[in-house]
Amino acid sequence: MITDTELNSADWWDSRYSEGATPWDQGAVAPEVASFVRAHPNHGGWAIDIGCGTGTHGRELARYGYRVVGLDLSQVALRRALTLAEEEDLGWVGVQASATDLHLLRQPFDIALDVGCFHGLASEQQQAYATALLRRLGADGYFLLYAVHPRTYPEQGGPPGIEPEQVEAVFAPLLTVEWRQQGCQGERKADWWLWRLIC
Repeated sequence: MITDTELNSADWWDSRYSEGATPWDQGAVAPEVASFVRAHPNHGGWAIDIGCGTGTHGRELARYGYRVVGLDLSQVALRRALTLAEEEDLGWVGVQASATDLHLLRQPFDIALDVGCFHGLASEQQQAYATALLRRLGADGYFLLYAVHPRTYPEQGGPPGIEPEQVEAVFAPLLTVEWRQQGCQGERKADWWLWRLIC
């Protein structure tokens, strides 16, 4: 079971990527992300991929015209993401930082993408994340979030997870739900959420 200390350690994430112990990094764009970006192409607007890993989803946004900032704790993952983006000549830059450090960025984002980062944060980190996200999301901006539910038994692997009601409690006061799609990740239930900042 992953501990909070490990989830907040750049060294731990670097070791996972160096060892190839990254079952979450399949190198394939999730259908929900592909569908969203086809419906919402952009020409020069900014997107942020929070917990970007090796940049699979961020590169998909860049292919559809977004300038992408990939945010991750792992320097190893960010270097791989940059190499892959440069091979396609895509507009992608990496920032080594925690998801709770969104306040360090200055530009407004048209889309914020989180495929599996938020559900690994402690509750106080989730609140800091949400507050900073609201400041960085531009008018009518979108937030596409993937989060697994909590473990059904203590020995189950993966991140802690979060109940849908907890996701709503954090984001509903700030954003409007466009849609929610239920699914699963192995034995665990999961949800895709599309939120929007309506101004």
